[in-house]
Amino acid sequence: MKIQVLFYVIGIIFLFATVSYFAYNYLFRASDMIKTVQLVLLIVVFYFFGNIMEGKDI
Repeated sequence: MKIQVLFYVIGIIFLFATVSYFAYNYLFRASDMIKTVQLVLLIVVFYFFGNIMEGKDI
């Protein structure tokens, strides 16, 4: 297995951990619809950021 694949997998794990932590601590009092929209937007942003980084071999 390539080392960059290992780092990519670890990054995805930390991504989900970060999103979960953010959702639990900072969005706890928001309505369910606002929570869902913000989490989906955050995941989409991280996805595109990851694709940009992958394309530049970072």
